[in-house]
Amino acid sequence: MDFSGFKIEEAPVARLTFNNPRANILSTPVLNGLVKAFEILNSGKGIKVLAVTGTGNTFCAGADIKEMSGFGPDEAMRFARLIHKVMGLFENFPRPVIAGVNGFALGGGLELALSCDLIMASDKAVFGAPEVNLGILPGAGGTQRMTRVLGRLKAKELIFTGRKVSAEEALSLGLINRIVPAERLDQEMMHLAHFLALKPAQCLEAIKKLINSGSFEKEMELFSSMFSYDDRKRLMGEFLKKK
Repeated sequence: MDFSGFKIEEAPVARLTFNNPRANILSTPVLNGLVKAFEILNSGKGIKVLAVTGTGNTFCAGADIKEMSGFGPDEAMRFARLIHKVMGLFENFPRPVIAGVNGFALGGGLELALSCDLIMASDKAVFGAPEVNLGILPGAGGTQRMTRVLGRLKAKELIFTGRKVSAEEALSLGLINRIVPAERLDQEMMHLAHFLALKPAQCLEAIKKLINSGSFEKEMELFSSMFSYDDRKRLMGEFLKKK
């Protein structure tokens, strides 16, 4: 299904691919399209994993600078609310979301990757939060999500300086999960997505919910709820037979 600037493919492993390879930017039309796309994805009960990637040499170059250059504070606030809503749709999608970063993930593109659950990057990927060089700051959740992932010191360094980091440095910082050769990124991303799709969906959903915003009490509640599913009985039975 084609939208402005991206397409989605529905299946047990769904794919969202940014397909404007010259830029892969997050303009208002693209963001509105993503809101509509998630209405479809959230209604697809059979979707177990969502994989997100881009075409060309850019995963996502962030917000549309040409569009933003004409903003005043009010327009900027409306845009910020929209892009925050979209990042929340990625972060709060019930099942695992994997970002396959094929190239540049800058500004809002980095913020989008950070809204996903797992980040796999090609060895040619480049990450950065260059907003300060444009006289602004990360406006799609970057100050908060990057701090949660990297800690205050490293988050401040990258956001203060606006410098770009390679995939290797991103891995050493703990910004991403894994690096793979560029020519194998799509294959490895989909292999991981299909591997996760084999796990009990209710487990993945509960784990994501707990790690994103859980508590000890909620953990106990969701742990005990797993004993009402047939998957638990079947998998424990298979384990005991092997023993």
